[in-house]
Amino acid sequence: MVIRVEQIVGIRADANEKIAMGHIMRCITIAKQMKNLRQKTIFFTADSYAHDLLEAAGMEYICLNTAWDRMEEEVNRLREELEKAGCRKLLVDSYQVTGTYFDKIRDICKIIYMDDCFEEVYPVDMVINYNAYHVRFPYRKAYEGKAKLLLGTTYVPLREEFQKAYFQKAGIEPKFQVSPLFISGREEKAFRFLKQRIDEKKGKASIFLSSGGGDTYDALSGILVSTAKEEAFCRAVFHVVVGKFHPNREKLEGMAKDNPAIKLHYNVGNMAELMEECDVAVSAAGTVLFELCAMQIPTVFFVCADNQMYDSEFFAQEERMLFAGDIRENREECLGRIGGNLKRLLQDKSLRKRMKEALSQVTDGQGAARIAEEIWKL
Repeated sequence: MVIRVEQIVGIRADANEKIAMGHIMRCITIAKQMKNLRQKTIFFTADSYAHDLLEAAGMEYICLNTAWDRMEEEVNRLREELEKAGCRKLLVDSYQVTGTYFDKIRDICKIIYMDDCFEEVYPVDMVINYNAYHVRFPYRKAYEGKAKLLLGTTYVPLREEFQKAYFQKAGIEPKFQVSPLFISGREEKAFRFLKQRIDEKKGKASIFLSSGGGDTYDALSGILVSTAKEEAFCRAVFHVVVGKFHPNREKLEGMAKDNPAIKLHYNVGNMAELMEECDVAVSAAGTVLFELCAMQIPTVFFVCADNQMYDSEFFAQEERMLFAGDIRENREECLGRIGGNLKRLLQDKSLRKRMKEALSQVTDGQGAARIAEEIWKL
């Protein structure tokens, strides 16, 4: 029997209209698994943008009142708060860090860094990159003897509802303890996987749309406008996820008011439940693609940020998903490919079947628990 002594782990992450919510969301997922291992977590944020989200998740937090994109300026304040809280480990999830930033705090705590980009070799104790494209970069050579590495889709930190979804879909028991917080009667209905979706609906399809929290390139309205012209989508219902920081919310609300087939979803408490009601999906690249894998939803995806570029190589292979391109390069062409690929998905039953099988092989849903375990052992 392993006796676990309580540890206090700091988590440094932000969310705002520029970087959206992906960083803070995956850290919350990991923090919930840490709780199972007697690891107390405290979030440190530059500002108050993410506080309502942290409160809803039951997370403790401290606001540094600093600039989120000038992290070196916060070092003295962060050191003070880390020492006051007794944090001996710090998980950092931000693209704004520098080597100097880590050097100035490494003497008081061990550092775990979520590194999606491999822009430089940082003075840290653990590096996490759960993306399949990690093989493009020389992590092992660069960090040999310097840091523990958690690489690959084994460590995808799926949110709790998606962990539960994967386990029930696959008919397996989790190897790690899974938090019981989400196994309520309401949420159980999210996992009725034996239901046949589009194949038994006689042509009527539900389409999941997501573009990340910011939707800088106004992809959602573009997709809705372009598909409205196509007869193939005349009976479709679009379930549109509107992020907290979406810049064109009023435009989407106007479209939904004029078209009852457009359903807008705000502050989604159980994304797996919403996805489970959909037949196919369109999404920007990012962690959400792994969530769609867990739900086995045939998907068309596109890129809208530099850190998503390598996703296209992995997810477009072996018919996992259909890639529509980089919306930053030519928005109209990308929207056209999204519509064409979406039509193909709706019309090709055998393709959907092959994609579901490929998606089921991507991740086993236990990545967050593995990360929490490795942080505890660090």
